[in-house]
Amino acid sequence: MSTTTLTDEQLAALPVAEVIEKAGVATANRLKRPAALLFTYRCSISCAHCLFGCGSNVPSGAMPVEDAVEYLGQLHRLDRAVHIAGGEPFLFWRVLFEVCREAGRLGIAPHFIETNAFWAAADGIVRQRFIRLRDCGVRGMYFSADPYHLSCVPPEYVDRARCIAWDIFGKANVMCPEHTLEEMRMLADIGVDEGRLAEYVRSHPPKIVGNAAFRLAHCLPLRPIDELPLRCGWGPNVDEARGCPSAFDPKRMWEVHVDPYGNIQTNCGVILGNARHTPVPELFARGIQRVNPIARTLAAEGPGGLLRLAREKGCPEITRAVQKCHLCFLVRSFLRAFRPDVLGPEEVYYTAPAAMMTHCSRVK
Repeated sequence: MSTTTLTDEQLAALPVAEVIEKAGVATANRLKRPAALLFTYRCSISCAHCLFGCGSNVPSGAMPVEDAVEYLGQLHRLDRAVHIAGGEPFLFWRVLFEVCREAGRLGIAPHFIETNAFWAAADGIVRQRFIRLRDCGVRGMYFSADPYHLSCVPPEYVDRARCIAWDIFGKANVMCPEHTLEEMRMLADIGVDEGRLAEYVRSHPPKIVGNAAFRLAHCLPLRPIDELPLRCGWGPNVDEARGCPSAFDPKRMWEVHVDPYGNIQTNCGVILGNARHTPVPELFARGIQRVNPIARTLAAEGPGGLLRLAREKGCPEITRAVQKCHLCFLVRSFLRAFRPDVLGPEEVYYTAPAAMMTHCSRVK
């Protein structure tokens, strides 16, 4: 890694590979923005805040190797920080390794891989897997460490995986909160205490979509929809008034995903195209704000505009929500019956009926 000091502005102007060489994967992910291969919707756990509704009971398996390598190649052409996520990719270690090995042979290995570290029970297996991934061309790792994950995965596992990853990949290439093991144990305690978790949600509100729409929304105050906070949307520090234009602008969107079915998504559950038929770079070059009525309405008017469309189709009256993303998920959950080609896949909306029932019971 270069010792030359460059500003964020200077680094952001460089190709992502150079940013990684000069400043590391974590900086590249922040400055160049991520592009994710959603390797599976299945997970070893079912976090209350999961955007994609992942869990052990979802039907999705691992993405086929051939598809994964093709999509990694497409994502690399975007000049973003490319990674494999889920769900939990390490549920399918042999397939994951084969994907990384083949992609590495072609020079398109993911820059990093996300995991909750549920599998990191012993030093030997962790070190062996990280070395094998590094030798394929993987540059770093991302570990989830918050009350939701740590209440289900032993904090010792996360700490072990993080420490070994620092050794194998270098600290600049490992993304994980810098909590001590004792602090992670405290977060785990919060995750299993309903009252303390509610306090945590109020002080660190997640996006209220997916699992959170029925498991965490009750922790936050309902507000009239015309009084919802503007600071919401996808990515850090998003502050947009009526519409959500940055979520549908290839240059400004925080993250793009390709899932096991080839669905291209910029936020969870709005399908913009399919990478099997139209490569992601080609779709981006065409422009995505007008690819379908859902994207067009969200970009221009936000969830309020989507609610107007839903009312025309008989949507139950929604007058309050906890945030813009919550309102959006509730409305999309209703509209999915009319546009399953755009609002999907099923995994993302698996919790939608429960979310709608929970919401309706709160507003009575």
